[in-house]
Amino acid sequence: MAVMTKKILYGKSNFEAIIEGNGYYVDKTHFIEKLESIGADYLLFLRPRRFGKSLFISTLEHYYDINRAGQFDELFGKLYIGKNPTPLKNSFPILKFNFSGVISQGTVEEIEHSFNLGILSDIRLFYARYEQFTGGEDTFKDEFVSVEKASDALRLFINLMFKKQIKYYLLIDEYDNFANNILADHGKDRYHKITHGTGFLRNFFTVIKSGTDSRTVEKMFATGVSPLVMSDVTSGFNMGENISTNPNFVEMAGFTQSEVETAVDYYVAEKKIKKEDQSAMLQILKKVANNYRFSANSDTEVYNSNAVLYYIYQYMQINALPKDVIDTNMRTDYQKLRFLVIESHKLNGNFNLLSEVIQTNQISSELVKNFPVTELIERDKFVSFLYYLGFLTIKERDLDQYIFTVPNEMCQEIIWEYVRKALKDAYSLELVDLNKVYAKMTKQGEWEPLFNYIFAEFYKISSNRDFIYREQGIKGFLLAYLNMSKAYTVHSETEMNKGYADIYIQPNVLIYPEMCPTHFIVELKYLTKAELKESSVEAHFNHARSQLEQYGKDQKVPAEAIKIVALSTNEELLLLKAF
Repeated sequence: MAVMTKKILYGKSNFEAIIEGNGYYVDKTHFIEKLESIGADYLLFLRPRRFGKSLFISTLEHYYDINRAGQFDELFGKLYIGKNPTPLKNSFPILKFNFSGVISQGTVEEIEHSFNLGILSDIRLFYARYEQFTGGEDTFKDEFVSVEKASDALRLFINLMFKKQIKYYLLIDEYDNFANNILADHGKDRYHKITHGTGFLRNFFTVIKSGTDSRTVEKMFATGVSPLVMSDVTSGFNMGENISTNPNFVEMAGFTQSEVETAVDYYVAEKKIKKEDQSAMLQILKKVANNYRFSANSDTEVYNSNAVLYYIYQYMQINALPKDVIDTNMRTDYQKLRFLVIESHKLNGNFNLLSEVIQTNQISSELVKNFPVTELIERDKFVSFLYYLGFLTIKERDLDQYIFTVPNEMCQEIIWEYVRKALKDAYSLELVDLNKVYAKMTKQGEWEPLFNYIFAEFYKISSNRDFIYREQGIKGFLLAYLNMSKAYTVHSETEMNKGYADIYIQPNVLIYPEMCPTHFIVELKYLTKAELKESSVEAHFNHARSQLEQYGKDQKVPAEAIKIVALSTNEELLLLKAF
């Protein structure tokens, strides 16, 4: 009987559904053994959105569930843990909460009502699944008949389980999901109401703490994106261990280089990916989804697993390399964070920092493990937050400081889109003709109309914001709009022949083979009145030209690359010339 090709069950995070549905599964089960060996019972694991956390927590659910012992060989037989089971396999009833289903719209009371219903439903499901311990749903109805609030329900549940001497494994998936959405959609005031004082989420985690203290909760594993909510509701994860930067678990979510190559090899062998596209696909995936490093004590880099599977899945739909490499859901997730850089239709200091990060492609900062939302205006905490969100990743460590960098082109594209939207919100920009002039560049290599258009738009708003009066402000605006087209990869401060080019524009001919293949190197000079008095515009041009000629000798730059000099002041574009 022929073996069917494994499917990419994109968007599914239920372990059983993937295994039974012949889905492609990257075996992460050896980490179960590692988790048990560290000696901590209550664990928190943070990774950016859509990194495989929900699938891993589902794997834990199916491995430890006492009621799934009869399925063990079927589910795990071909995996590492099936061949090397631990003594705790199928040892616990599982209480699982998934906070992603809680609404974030409506009043605080309506959000709390949704949270209450979700928790009560999960406890009721526990009673139904483990009737041998609980007495079943009828017992649930009797014992919880008058309970409405989630914290009261969990407190009662913990007390009842303690009396019945039932110890269970508590799983919490996306613990901070709906709270982050509230922060993004409604601002700090509403977020504060649920996470501080008598806020319902704070009360709920206080009850969880009591369950760990009494050891009714035998083990706990929680996932999330950042420590922000945990810091606000518990003053940090003071009930267990945060293993997010532990070098032993950097590969627990996401794919390694070997795992990506194995996946692509498999689908090439199955004739779902054309052999001639294999090398290009691996190059594209490396550029757009790789380079996440989650521990300074490990050199291992991982890919965003969602991005890898999305790209392969899209390829198989059209039997060609997809032009759109970013899942719409990932764009939506990140765009919810606009509140970080714009408040009351004005750009804040975080906007300048974010703009600086993606212009220089790195920033030095501490990695802060815990911080509340009120401290996000502090530089180190904002940079750390960007790291937890996946905007930044660890490049290296220098004593007590970390050097962070933007991991890949997918993040760069999303961030620049984010910056553009903030600029548009702050200055009511309308750039309806931008795509037209960009098309001239991608099709015929006509770069001048695009640059003139962007500079003209810049000077329309330049009197409105003091950050504009710096080279970085002009450069940031230029980069934001040069990055609008997926046809180009736009690099900032690229090392070239012992120097650093301001902007290097590289055509994505792998994805768009029909486009004009011209490369561009740009040297941008912001000149003060004093500098113009000291030297003429021609002298400044000649200096910029000599720099570009040096950069042009770099082996990564084609000999026919167009070199562009742009000289500007805070009031006008003085010169725009190419050679």
